[in-house]
Amino acid sequence: MERLNVLLTGAGGNIGKVLTPPFKEWFNLRLLDKTPIEGEPDTIIVDLQDRPALDQAMQGIDVVLHLAAYPNEADFLEVLVPNNVVGLYNTFEAAKGAGVRRLIFASTVQTIGNNPPGTVRIGDLPNPWTLYGATKLLGEAMGRQYHHAHGLEFIAVRIGAFQPYDSDVMRKWKGTRDIWLSPRDAVNIFRLCIEKPDLKNETLFASSITEWERMDRTPLRQILGYTPQDDIRQLLPELYPDTQS
Repeated sequence: MERLNVLLTGAGGNIGKVLTPPFKEWFNLRLLDKTPIEGEPDTIIVDLQDRPALDQAMQGIDVVLHLAAYPNEADFLEVLVPNNVVGLYNTFEAAKGAGVRRLIFASTVQTIGNNPPGTVRIGDLPNPWTLYGATKLLGEAMGRQYHHAHGLEFIAVRIGAFQPYDSDVMRKWKGTRDIWLSPRDAVNIFRLCIEKPDLKNETLFASSITEWERMDRTPLRQILGYTPQDDIRQLLPELYPDTQS
């Protein structure tokens, strides 16, 4: 199969740094970030406010994996709007103008952070925990609009709590363990989002195996054909003694 030309925005973030090494083996990978990335001298340095530079970065790209965003709660007008709204709009417009086939959007579990207790399914009404989460819901809606108006294939991935295997955060906070996304599962999920044919307009949750499913993993199985490989109970057996054989 011919190697896909993939643009990874926000490549210097926590997830981007994990994806980069294997993605270089599988794709013709182009890295983009607003600041230089150590060890990656070919990174395209572009602020998403710079539309002409973004247009140039998109040329010849088949699939965009859009991780770039301000990743936390912050001042809405001064920080979130420029990065997570205007920057996202510029990304969609540049992708459309360059004839990009598919855009994969890094959404977040914070879109459903205020939903009632229990398993949340994709079809449930989202209830964002933060204004940051609200900007991600806007991104999901924009992606659906660009799909219907312009034919752009769009996949929104609501990422759980992405944490490395040695994370102290997971040992301290059960809420993080209940929505954990491991590095290996993140790599596999995003690879499938890039490679799997016949995905037109999808939204899914991304988490590893947890004690219970706060984020319904059915779409991972039905849409991507993927079952997570990592289990929080096996990683931290001292916290889940009743599950060990």
